[in-house]
Amino acid sequence: MNIWRLNVRSTQITECINSWKFALDSKPRNPEIQKGDVLLLQLVASDADKFDKRNSRIEFALYFDHYEQDYDGAISKYYWPNAGKTWHWILHCNGMTSTIPFSLEKLNLINNYSGQTNPMIIKSEDVNKVMFYLIGIPLKGESIGDKIHTALRDSAIDKEYALLAAIKNNDRIVESNPNQINWTTVPAHKEIKRNAELPCLLKEFYSFKCQICGHDFLEEGYEHPYSETHHILWILRGGMDHSNNLIVVCPNHHRIIHREDPIFDRNKLVFVYKNGLNEHLENEGHLNDPVLLQKVEQWAIEREEQIKKEKIILAN
Repeated sequence: MNIWRLNVRSTQITECINSWKFALDSKPRNPEIQKGDVLLLQLVASDADKFDKRNSRIEFALYFDHYEQDYDGAISKYYWPNAGKTWHWILHCNGMTSTIPFSLEKLNLINNYSGQTNPMIIKSEDVNKVMFYLIGIPLKGESIGDKIHTALRDSAIDKEYALLAAIKNNDRIVESNPNQINWTTVPAHKEIKRNAELPCLLKEFYSFKCQICGHDFLEEGYEHPYSETHHILWILRGGMDHSNNLIVVCPNHHRIIHREDPIFDRNKLVFVYKNGLNEHLENEGHLNDPVLLQKVEQWAIEREEQIKKEKIILAN
């Protein structure tokens, strides 16, 4: 797997999120971009200055799948109607991920990746430093949670800003196609593919404290923090890996919620149990958009129908 740097404008990033596509005038040679390669979407310097993102020019990455030649410009005009130009090669990708926001020029890399050349391969001697910020790709012997913690510790930008940006960017990808259900086919059935990064980001954001009761293992003297995440709308009921469908909870609350299956009142942000018990979120935090909370519920209805139709199961 190689990693490539692509210079993009902010408007192009929106189309990348919506279609998982990019366009080039010419294919790189020796090496070529191969299936599975990572394409870093780096905001051009002028847009980085405009949006105050000099330290966070890269927030998204695409996973490359294959090329398609645009002989007459029709594909370019379809996906980028306002670009005023066409390209010879369309890059089709099979996935997209948010990163911990970063800028190549802030990583003290051996090589210089400035300039307008598109694309530019990240040299092998610089790959390890870049990989820390690609939170969807685990490093050997390190969990995604540990990787996120290290990237945030070494980041050139504020930790809370970086966490919120990564969480919101994940949501932006999900919202671009809310009915998209990622699955993998194994013998005899399909399994839903889970987003391992978002729960880790949310745990860091809340310092591993339960949003319901505030329980914190570190305050009790344990050496390591621990918490879990709960899907308000369960995955098999159409719930998605979106921050407005996830809360950080302690193990006790996670188990009792699954045991009792209370209703979650999204207007009051409270779990309502069948025996009349109400449990409010002590820390409402990221759940601050009632309209978006309702949209997540609407999307879940359509997703649940698809899950049942396709007979998709939840992987262990």
